[in-house]
Amino acid sequence: MTPPKKKQYKDYESALERLEEITRELESGEAKLEEAINLYTEGLEISRFCNEKLAEAEKKIKIITEKDGIAVEKTFGENNDDTEDEEYEEDEDTP
Repeated sequence: MTPPKKKQYKDYESALERLEEITRELESGEAKLEEAINLYTEGLEISRFCNEKLAEAEKKIKIITEKDGIAVEKTFGENNDDTEDEEYEEDEDTP
């Protein structure tokens, strides 16, 4: 059995489209065993590619929060729990 050639995908969307095609082909049950194995292997490679692209995008995401009326940018994944900076007042109606 010849291993599938590694294909380069130009972007996340085209890779995801190919992964959907592979899924349809495998779910149809029409692929012969060797072809199914090759498709499955290609699907795994595409899955890795997509996960890497998502990880890269996650690093770039900025979360904008508002603190004291001022917009503050934070990098995705930073400690976004500002409870240590906030003072909580007890509500008199709270038991």
